[in-house]
Parts: sequence; structure tokens; C-alpha cells
Amino acid sequence: MRLRRPLGLVAVAVGLLVGTAACSAPIDSGPRTLRAAAIPADLRGETTTTSTTVLSTGDSEEVTVYFIRPDASTGQDRLVPVKRRVSPPASVEKAVQKLFAGPTTQERLNGLRTAISPDTTVISASIEAHIATVNVSKNFAFGPPTEQINAFAQVVFTAADVAGVTGVLFAVNRHPLEVPQGDGSSTSAPLGRASYPQVTPR
Repeated sequence: MRLRRPLGLVAVAVGLLVGTAACSAPIDSGPRTLRAAAIPADLRGETTTTSTTVLSTGDSEEVTVYFIRPDASTGQDRLVPVKRRVSPPASVEKAVQKLFAGPTTQERLNGLRTAISPDTTVISASIEAHIATVNVSKNFAFGPPTEQINAFAQVVFTAADVAGVTGVLFAVNRHPLEVPQGDGSSTSAPLGRASYPQVTPR
């Protein structure tokens, strides 16, 4: 005697077969063209991540200017190197102009100062045979001799930090200027870092 399957089970089996057929992907007889929107973004070479633009530093160059701060151990004034950015190419004139602009507010809060008079402007700074001549509108060093020495030392170290400069001369409206060296004596000869040993950065 054959067993008869309940009609309910047959109906369920038929339903599953129909559902499976409906969910399966259709099979094409050959290749067909798809709209771009129908292609997944990762296959089109597109991503949804955001991009970050990195600004190039090629539009500026770094120079070093020198301000003053008392030495922590001796209390004696010392030059302190500080970085500045200028438009390329870096030059003595651009570096000295940054120096004459003085320390920033934050740098002043950190104890830096300048001995350079703020009402003096840099007219030009030319280089000949590795000697830079800094031409200013008027004398920028005032006060006690030590303060005047500090002011000229700031300019000498700043100018001498530019590649190719081995000595520095000074002029006021193109007239040569005698300036004090570290020992207090005046000279119109080119000055270098060795001219101001007492304020050389540690």
C-alpha cells in the first residue's frame, strides 16, 4: 500500500521552488551593455572617501633671524635663532626685513626681544664677492654701547646665515657706516660671527 503525502507539504515544497527561481539572477544568452549607474562605484574607480589637499611649501623658503634673550645661567644677553618664511629665493634683504619686523607677540612672551630701532627700514642688501652690504634708512642702534653692539650683531648673524655670505658691511642711504664690534671698537671692515663672540648663541 502506498502512503499518500499530505497536500500541505506538497504545497510548501512547490512554493520554495518558485521562490528560489524568482531570486536567482537571470542568465543572459550573451554580453549586454550596462548603464554606468548600474555598475558599483568601486568597479568604476570611484570612492566615497573625502580627499585632503596638502599645501606645498615650495612657495616659501626658510631663513634664520636672531633676537636677544638673557642667558639662563649668566644673565648675559645671547642671540637666539628663530625661523621665518620668505618668498623664494631667500636673500639677505628678505631675511633682514624679517629681522627688522621684530619678535612676534608669543616670542616676546617667551622672553625674546630686539635691540633694533623699529622706525628704521631696510633699503637694500646687495652681495659682492661674498660680502653683503646692508643699506638702511638711518642708524638703527641706540642706547648703551652694549645695546648698540647687540643690534649690529643681530644683523650680522642674520645676514651671515644666508648661503654664500661670509661678511657684512653697513651703509645709511648708501653711505658707508662704521659700526661697533664686540669689543667696542668701531670698524668699516666686513664683520662676521667671530666679531661678536660674547653674544654667540650657545
